[in-house]
Order: sequence, then structure tokens, then C-alpha cells
Amino acid sequence: MREITFTLPAPFPLLNHSIGQSRFTLTGMRRKMARSVAMASAGLRPPEPFSKAHVVIERYSVGSPDNDGLQGGAKFLIDSLTTPRRLNVRTEGARPRTKNKRGLGFIIDDAPQYAEIEVIGIKCKRAEQRTVVTIREVVG
Repeated sequence: MREITFTLPAPFPLLNHSIGQSRFTLTGMRRKMARSVAMASAGLRPPEPFSKAHVVIERYSVGSPDNDGLQGGAKFLIDSLTTPRRLNVRTEGARPRTKNKRGLGFIIDDAPQYAEIEVIGIKCKRAEQRTVVTIREVVG
């Protein structure tokens, strides 16, 4: 059973930071998260994505966020762990599209049949703020 653990230097932004933002700002937030995950996990990416995985995301921060803000805020982080996929466009002359083009290929998808995702908020001192991501392969 394989396991990958990496640490982001800051807690991921909560859902309240993205509500009401323009699509351009949200795209920038997605890019920033994907870059942060890529830098923190350099050399740790598996050659093939885990077909089934248990993902634990621990957000260490000064405050205690509410559960829905915590779960929703992890979306960009979770999306960066998935694998990009080409979508078949059936209309003539349409460009092929890619679903989740910022995915780094740790897990196949964040759908329940591929991943069990657990997001935990942990209160800590200001100097200890971070995000710890653990991805465990589920066999069988």
C-alpha cells in the first residue's frame, strides 16, 4: 500500500474567500493552489494515479472554521490532486476540451468510487499554520 504525504506552507483558503469572486480571480486561485501543490510534492507524484485512495487533508490554523466552509474551501486543493481528462466534443469544428487541466495526477478523480476524502480543521498557534495532505492507496 503506497502513501504520499506533503505539507503546504499555509492553510488553504476557506470557502468565504472565493464566494462572489470573478471567474478570473477564481482561475488565479486555482492556478496558485496547483502551483503550491506541485512545489510541495516535487518528486512524490506516482507514475500512475491511485485507482482508489483515502485522502486526508489537515488544515492547521489559528481559527476554528465551520464545517461547510472547511469542506468547500478544500475544493481547489482536491481538484489539483486529480487527473486531467480529455472530453470528447461531438459538434463539428469544436475544439477538444480538457476537464480539470490543472490536475497533477495523484488520484483518478474525486468521485466517491475513486476517493474517500476527509478534511479536518485543527487549531494551532500562528507560527504553526500549514496544510498537511496524506494520500493512501486503498487496495481491494
